[in-house]
Amino acid sequence: MNTLNDFIVEYISERPPVHVASTVISSLLAIFLIGKLLSFSQAFMYRSRVLKAVPTAPDGNWIVGHVIPMVTCVNRGMGAWDQISYWVTKAQDKTKLIKFRILDTHAVAFSDPVGLKRVFQTHYKIYEKDLKLSYHPFLPILGTGLVTSDGDLWQKQRTLMGPALRVDVLDDIITIAKDSVDRLCAKLRPLQGSGRAVDMNEEFRLLTLQVIGEAVLSMAPEECDKIFPKLYLPVMEEANLRVLRPYRQYIPTPDWFKFRSRMSQLNSFLINFFRERWQSRKQGVQRPRKDILDRIMDSIEASGAKWDSSLERQLCYEVKTFLLAGHETSAAMLTWSLFELSLCEEHMQKVRSEAELTFGSAEAEPSRRNVDAMSYTLSVLKEALRKYSVVPVVTRTLAKDDELLGHKVPAGTMVACVLQGTHNMYEDPDQFRPDRFMPGGEYEQFDDAIKAYMFVPFIQGPRNCLGQHLAMLEARVVLSLLCKRFRWKTVHGSAQGIRHPTVIPVGPLEGMPMVLE
Repeated sequence: MNTLNDFIVEYISERPPVHVASTVISSLLAIFLIGKLLSFSQAFMYRSRVLKAVPTAPDGNWIVGHVIPMVTCVNRGMGAWDQISYWVTKAQDKTKLIKFRILDTHAVAFSDPVGLKRVFQTHYKIYEKDLKLSYHPFLPILGTGLVTSDGDLWQKQRTLMGPALRVDVLDDIITIAKDSVDRLCAKLRPLQGSGRAVDMNEEFRLLTLQVIGEAVLSMAPEECDKIFPKLYLPVMEEANLRVLRPYRQYIPTPDWFKFRSRMSQLNSFLINFFRERWQSRKQGVQRPRKDILDRIMDSIEASGAKWDSSLERQLCYEVKTFLLAGHETSAAMLTWSLFELSLCEEHMQKVRSEAELTFGSAEAEPSRRNVDAMSYTLSVLKEALRKYSVVPVVTRTLAKDDELLGHKVPAGTMVACVLQGTHNMYEDPDQFRPDRFMPGGEYEQFDDAIKAYMFVPFIQGPRNCLGQHLAMLEARVVLSLLCKRFRWKTVHGSAQGIRHPTVIPVGPLEGMPMVLE
């Protein structure tokens, strides 16, 4: 021992302090990296061992796992979610649980409603949001909002946001939606009978942005059209590109700088908007009609929370979450619904009949009870969400070991809930049949224990979508009035029904060009 000590003392005394410090730092860094590598290897081997009994998806390799088939499937017109759904469907295991790997991330996938109930309802606390992969490209937009948060923060924000979507807001959304569709129809009437096509997918994106902008922030439609298409929509497009091209998040290309600039401008706009609203409240300014932001601020005041920069930042994330969840999904749902109705006059006529009954010839604004009674139009919207699964997969990360569908699954595993696979468990799933969701229809025939998990466009359980009722009310007003006022024809017929392979919520690949007859 003395010999070793003597050697160390002699080594240090013969070298400059800078050299000694460098050697010590390098040694500590090497020890740290070796420790990390050992810890990573141990966790990797543990997950591999525990998942050994789960059937493995084909076409993977030991280096990158299943990255190659999940990326190259786009060349065959499939999304990564389509590839995973295919693996689950073809699985030999009776539970239809399969495993795959993305580089160092082990994953399992399934569509079984029993598994969905466990993940979304009974054990939801240990199935946390997947921030490492699925949500990562969208974190600059969503931050720590409701969609991405967990634990105490999620509970706090859910409690804060819940009252903002009470019954009186649902009454307001009917007025807002009718005004928006009136503006859209005024824009479309010059095209009627002209033979010129209009991309209804893009029109629905703009319309739903106007609706959510007015419902959340009381923004005029002109202001929505000025701000959000310029800042928000390009940011969403870049985030979707980053899903399959994650390198775009790190390489400082012109698009990278544009993304950062637009995010900064959008955040600044929203935070300044919040500050002005908060100051006007403190000055006693009374607004004629409360929007969702007013109701959120009511909850903030009631909670006694201090207004500061961290609260502003969190509120910014929540409003951007409203924009994403309240706009993109609704636009895709409306696009696919109008597309299917344009292909079937029988379905279209039933929607028109409901619209005539609800709005009448004078098209007076209906009550919420009357809109709620539009059961067939609602069934059309639900069937579009089922057939096209605009949110095809939801991923979670398992926080601790669990047993899922009869298999042990270790902590750290990504869990892919393939919702489009669940929606394909209906009879003749490729057929568009709104009657499935009418009273006595196919949906009602499922066992009560799993029924709620056979239709999951808004998920289920404690983390279900807060704005789902608002979205379905809005969509019924918009779709029914468009069907009542115009006759629609697709430019390329059923060929326009190809789903986009890289964008969520899933819309059509080439837009939705339609002609008004």
